[in-house]
Amino acid sequence: MFTENQSRQLYVVNNVVAANAEPANSGEAKLKETADGKEFFFNVFGATEDGLQRSDLVNKCHIMDIRATAADDMKHIMKKIELELDTNVSATPIVGQDYLVNITIKNYIANGDDSIKVKFGAAKAFSTSADALFKSLAMNLAKNFSRESVKLIKITLKGDANNTEITAKTKLADLSAITATGIILEEVEQPWRLGCAKVEYVNFEVQPSTIYANQMDQVWGTVTDVTANNTNTLPNSKIVADMEYFYHKNRGDIYGFQDWPNNIDTTYMVNPSLAAGYSMLDIHYYYEGNSHNIGHSEKTITLVGDKTELTKIVSDLENTVLSGYNVTVKKSANW
Repeated sequence: MFTENQSRQLYVVNNVVAANAEPANSGEAKLKETADGKEFFFNVFGATEDGLQRSDLVNKCHIMDIRATAADDMKHIMKKIELELDTNVSATPIVGQDYLVNITIKNYIANGDDSIKVKFGAAKAFSTSADALFKSLAMNLAKNFSRESVKLIKITLKGDANNTEITAKTKLADLSAITATGIILEEVEQPWRLGCAKVEYVNFEVQPSTIYANQMDQVWGTVTDVTANNTNTLPNSKIVADMEYFYHKNRGDIYGFQDWPNNIDTTYMVNPSLAAGYSMLDIHYYYEGNSHNIGHSEKTITLVGDKTELTKIVSDLENTVLSGYNVTVKKSANW
């Protein structure tokens, strides 16, 4: 079919069947070629008992790009920031000074620099104890963030081996066993709803204010981005679930359950809670008509599933189906 707009077909692959078998269960798939060997396609069994589907025929000479992307390369590392005293300004808190820090949340409601929310924390230094200052500042920050309808940031103390979260209900006595040397602020996963509320990330910046030290105003703290070392990550499972929902919407609930119960339900196969995430194989190609209809109608077939299963298809493409066609499958770093 020719279309002026690029289209995409998405299939969930849980298992690639053997060469002498055909897909018969939900999520099973098989790569096949036409009799003349000029085109290939996928047979994929969907969620229902009569769910055998065939993808578009892909002309081997019309392939524009093939990419294999591992789930590990699409996970989101939660942003993590450490706030400490700038020892070049003062190695210990200066008694009587007000220590303030601003947390700027970017793209708070909409994309763009106009959509910004600023939260702040404040604490007065009553002693030269960094431990006392950071505990007071962390509790003040937690109380200010507690007014938000959705939790945005997790607050802990640097020096706490147990990573005890500071909340609006935290009391100073609860922190007696901790010697704080700084504050750690970490992004928190945001609410998600299939087809309604997409996956959003908390883009925030930490900005300590100035204090009067060494006969001048100076920024009192250092901000260190330790995101790269953070082991707390989010898989792409919810994003893939949204992809399946939107790309398959025409198959059942295009009108959003209008006229229910006289509608056709769509059964979705992606597990949005899958901790490992989904790897992807994208085959980008074009359809070209006959005679004077020579326009290129670009399309993409996307297979999502476990990397082990998709690797079987990649191997067949490289070693058999596309052998001699000078097509390279571009693989991500962790493929």
